[in-house]
Amino acid sequence: AERQLLRNGETLPLTPKAFDVLAALVERGGHLVEKDELLKSVWADSFVEEANVPRIVHTLRKVLGEDENGNKFIETVAKKGYRFVAEVDEIREQAAQKSTNGNHHSAAEKLPETIVTEKLSAAEFQLLPSAKVETVAPLVKEQKHTTRFTLIAVGCLSAVFLIFLVSFNRQSESSLNPNEPKSIAVLPLKSLTAENRDSIYELGVADSLILKLSPVKGLIVRQLSATRQYADVAQDAIAAGREQKVDYILASNYQIAAGRIRITSQLFNVQSGLVEEVFTEEQDKSNGFAVQDAVAANIGQKLLKKLNREPNNLAAKRYMPNEEAYRLYLDGMNLTDKQNIKEARKAAELFEQAVKLDPNYALGYAGLAYAHCTIATHGGNPLEEYPKAMNAVQRALALDENLAEAHSNLGQVQHTYEWKHTEAEKSHRRAIELNPNSSFAHRTYAFHLLDMGRFDEAIAEMKLAIDLDPNSSWNQRSLGTVLYFARRYDEAIVQLKRVVEMDANHLRTYYWLSFSFEQKGDDAQAFEWFLRGETQRGKIAEELNAWKTVYDESGWQGVLQRQLEMSKEKEKKGEVKSAAVVRLSAQLGDTEQAFVYLEKSYQKRELLMIMLLIDPQLDSLRSDPRFDEMVKRVGLK
Repeated sequence: AERQLLRNGETLPLTPKAFDVLAALVERGGHLVEKDELLKSVWADSFVEEANVPRIVHTLRKVLGEDENGNKFIETVAKKGYRFVAEVDEIREQAAQKSTNGNHHSAAEKLPETIVTEKLSAAEFQLLPSAKVETVAPLVKEQKHTTRFTLIAVGCLSAVFLIFLVSFNRQSESSLNPNEPKSIAVLPLKSLTAENRDSIYELGVADSLILKLSPVKGLIVRQLSATRQYADVAQDAIAAGREQKVDYILASNYQIAAGRIRITSQLFNVQSGLVEEVFTEEQDKSNGFAVQDAVAANIGQKLLKKLNREPNNLAAKRYMPNEEAYRLYLDGMNLTDKQNIKEARKAAELFEQAVKLDPNYALGYAGLAYAHCTIATHGGNPLEEYPKAMNAVQRALALDENLAEAHSNLGQVQHTYEWKHTEAEKSHRRAIELNPNSSFAHRTYAFHLLDMGRFDEAIAEMKLAIDLDPNSSWNQRSLGTVLYFARRYDEAIVQLKRVVEMDANHLRTYYWLSFSFEQKGDDAQAFEWFLRGETQRGKIAEELNAWKTVYDESGWQGVLQRQLEMSKEKEKKGEVKSAAVVRLSAQLGDTEQAFVYLEKSYQKRELLMIMLLIDPQLDSLRSDPRFDEMVKRVGLK
């Protein structure tokens, strides 16, 4: 089976699942394919999160690029799914034809069923699926773009034999310069048998290896939050390595039989695509954490020797004597990383269960603090959530004072709630010192620097976070936000539009784009992105038309006025923050009302208070002595 995407005869890299998604979209060219359909057809035999779909579509867009008119090949249909919008041509030709001398005319004719095209332009592709493809989409004649895709269904006349070629690079370990930094991603393990899958091994062993490798000098290690997305058993290791932009990838599988577990790990050189070393480990599986520790110690040691790196004796402490607590922790982190209040509340419940099962579980308390901080910053009550977060952080640090995650969360509470900004910076820097490979630690520190008006440092720190987790839409969106507050609006717009392509479902991105255009004085674009955000929120046509009428009659100022009236009503009911009224009042020139609600925001300890130095929507208030006094009250001056 070919399963290749070709452009002018050149193979373009696609993971197996990305290929399947592209094939499904091309098959239905010109028609909406809903996310649920893609999940059911591409991941029929496994449970995966819906977030996998936009991630893969983003990858496809990067691979396919744009046509000669700058158009994309895949269109996002908000809250529904995707549509392949390029023109698809199918040309079938029987390959049994022979020349007069009895030979096949070409390699293409040797296949039982081939779609042939005489000429491919620079923007044309061939998609070579497996022999399982029996039907293809009808020709779509009315499409938005004119780029032609040729879909080639390749059948096989004889049985298909799989040949695994493992190329070992026998260079000596000493040939790797120990002073030259190298990067590596450790993928979740893959079970060789579907019935024996267990997160204790698949994520736990990977997490243990990451923990072992992270403190090593000269080795940049992707964290589990970056690599857990590759838990799909069909994941291509080299493709994952390219997405993560690392030098090496460690891909492992495991098999359980007769009470024992056997793990085989392959170290791939991402640039060459070759396997440089194979490591094996076999353990009694009676204790999942004993397996994790043994694998981390044995395979980790061999791996460091291969990479010519000296192990760090200050390896991170292990926290996990209870397997169920660890499973709850993994699920809680996955939910909190989605960065919305609904999922964060669920995560807090899971973390509570974890620490109830294991009261000495420091990482569980750190996760609980993370969940409460997330709830507070996404619409929850700061006066309720931050004290809970601080209590959890203190419990975590009492159990393990060297836990980087706890120090990051401590810094966030100190800065955002207690307004102890100097202490907060120390906490953030300590977190990075303990785990310099933590994208989370660099990101939270970047926001601290941003709020303090240290824009260049904040941008540099956010870019470090992206380097450590390049596929995180959260990191990419955060960079756009930092650029906005740094008043680099053109750069912010480019970055935020890129984020929309990565994840079209995140509401805040649309509003940050609206704010960016607003600050540039482009009211039309500001309104367009505001309207897109409202559409993404699920507003009905009647509501959207009402906004259009306001804009047509009163312009952008009319839109702001209507937002202000609605926000004041919702603020009374506790549905929106007082900060919303502050910003809108300031923009509309109602200074007195802005200061009334600014005091309310102060009393509620809303997020706005730490953004006083940087928020451009507050510029009309800065000349008022009351504003300077408020800045002093929250410790920013």
